[in-house]
Amino acid sequence: MEIENKSVLVTGAASGIGRALARSVALRNPKSLVLVDLNQAGLEETKAALTEGGFSLSLEVCDLSNGDAIKVLAEKVLSEVGTIDILFANAGISRTGDLETSEEDWSDSFNVNVMSQVRLARYFVPKMIESGGGYVVNTASAAGLLTSLGALSYAVTKHGSVAFSEWLAINHANDNIRVSVLCPMGVRTNMLFPPNATHSDEENLAHRSVVESGNVKDPDEVSELVMEKIGAEEFLILPHSEVADFYSFRANATSKWIKSMAKYQQSLLG
Repeated sequence: MEIENKSVLVTGAASGIGRALARSVALRNPKSLVLVDLNQAGLEETKAALTEGGFSLSLEVCDLSNGDAIKVLAEKVLSEVGTIDILFANAGISRTGDLETSEEDWSDSFNVNVMSQVRLARYFVPKMIESGGGYVVNTASAAGLLTSLGALSYAVTKHGSVAFSEWLAINHANDNIRVSVLCPMGVRTNMLFPPNATHSDEENLAHRSVVESGNVKDPDEVSELVMEKIGAEEFLILPHSEVADFYSFRANATSKWIKSMAKYQQSLLG
């Protein structure tokens, strides 16, 4: 799918990968671009970072952990913009923690990392089908193919994002709905490098397991790869090529992979 003359929506657009996706889309002459985030100031900063073009641009503040808020968002966008041709369900949160992870953190992680993607698809995909097809790009993580040390709810919900993306791709292939899932490791964003952060032991473990396992990518590099891969309609988008090898190892020698990950965890803990 090409971006040109398409209506595009990007969630999590106030910073990081979402802002980079917005910039990449803006360079490709879309018909319209809708940027969604809870952070109004960040959305304004993203708007200021875009290359001006002949497309319509709207900023929508929405709490994507809230199903009712997503319904209101969808109704507004569909009435004002019309069918969204390409949906980048990019918003996500990271909560560190082990078995003591609170019910609140579980709920927040599940609602943003999985259910926001499900709910967005619930409202926008039927309209795509009516229009002859469309494209959904869900941002998950390499954690959704592997795991995440020190971040239980993040690992589980990112697996959920990958699983939902697979389901959507399979069950709506005949409706001309194409799906990709973005699964990066380290990307230089506020999620991995929060400003003025003081890390707990678990946060340090989660941070180090990502930063020390591979190259930390720039968000713009990731977004440009996404543009390339959706042009080729590839399902798995892996900015870090080594993830494919880890994923294959996990699938083909699962017990050995689990032992190797446990050993890696211990090496990080010293």
